[in-house]
Amino acid sequence: MQHEAMILFWWLLFGGTHILGSTIAVRTYVIGRIGNLGFKALYSLVALATFIPLCRVYLTHKHGGQQLFAAGDSLQFITHILMLAAFIVLLQGLATPSPMTTKAELTNTFTPSARGIQRLTRHPQNFAFALFGLSHILVNPYVGDWIFFGGFIVYGVASAIHQDRRTLVTGPEQVRQFQADTSAMPFYAILTGRQRLALQEYNTYGLVAAIIVVILLRLYHPTLFGGFMG
Repeated sequence: MQHEAMILFWWLLFGGTHILGSTIAVRTYVIGRIGNLGFKALYSLVALATFIPLCRVYLTHKHGGQQLFAAGDSLQFITHILMLAAFIVLLQGLATPSPMTTKAELTNTFTPSARGIQRLTRHPQNFAFALFGLSHILVNPYVGDWIFFGGFIVYGVASAIHQDRRTLVTGPEQVRQFQADTSAMPFYAILTGRQRLALQEYNTYGLVAAIIVVILLRLYHPTLFGGFMG
């Protein structure tokens, strides 16, 4: 259990520093000392300093611990679908400016109206992280795998909740309006009538890029990471 414990340790360190570093008290103090841009740089450095060791520990000790189940062909097919969805959501989120991003905060440009993927969820990147984690725990049946990939699900949900609570207090009126008109939970704003799907607003290049990335991963995953995708 030593390696599984180390994976958990680095997840707690990464997630803990990421969330603690973005609390109102810590942000206010650090920004007051080194400015907003300096805070963002320091925040990113701490994230890299904890996330890289997390990945390194897992990649050098994959499939550690007890096997929990046997992954069948049906689970592998579901994994491919979930990974395609994860890349579509991720790239659509990157292609659609959000008032809750670092760029919006640094440039003081806040657009309150939701567009494209933001109508489905105001946290597309977090949703993509969760889909990535879910897709991989389905076909990696060992305890160490579940700690590593399950961490993406927990982090995606926890950081979205934390960001919502913080920006409700510190964000401008445009951000609060954006939160009122959208939902963190995927599809909830659409189901409750606050938003519509509006597929025509999705970035076409992002959709094509997502498909290409998934095809390349399907071809080269065994070489790059090992696993069943060969």
